Amino acid sequence: MARVTLATARLVLREFEPDDAAAMVELNSDPEVLRYTGDKPFESVEAARRFLEAYPDYRANGFGRWAVILAATGDFAGWCGLKRVDGEVDLGYRLHRRFWGAGFATEAARASVAHGFLELGLEEIIARAWAPNLASIRVIEKCGLRFWKLARHFDTDGVPHFRVGRHELAPELLRSWAACQRTPDTL
Repeated sequence: MARVTLATARLVLREFEPDDAAAMVELNSDPEVLRYTGDKPFESVEAARRFLEAYPDYRANGFGRWAVILAATGDFAGWCGLKRVDGEVDLGYRLHRRFWGAGFATEAARASVAHGFLELGLEEIIARAWAPNLASIRVIEKCGLRFWKLARHFDTDGVPHFRVGRHELAPELLRSWAACQRTPDTL
């Protein structure tokens, strides 16, 4: 069983496990989900399983993207979390379209930011979103990140980058986000 990293009022964020492969294929097979990511769909469930089994971030960095599970139903909603990319810590998320508009991305992303600053002791977190992806930009801004620069991401120039330093978020705000979390032993 995968290790639960943290949980919120409605979500469980846990390490990926190989049994998430079919759900990951479904997630990455939706062209609307991938529209602003630069990613390609997995070729098969087996390819997704190999990706998940080899996912290096937990061992290499002590953190990574997490599976987002609805606490009430156990449904795999997508993923969210922090990842080291080119020496920076990037906030990222991707949810199945049927879970869009319910606040799950913001809830998971805020929990990730609070965890990064309060538990991991990070100094800065960045995020990237293609300019037309206004919903994703709103999630990023609700997490306290502000526009930083336009830069290259994947093969695209001029992608908006956002950032926040731990000193820029009020400690009370971070604590309030963290207080909304349930610890794994209370699940």
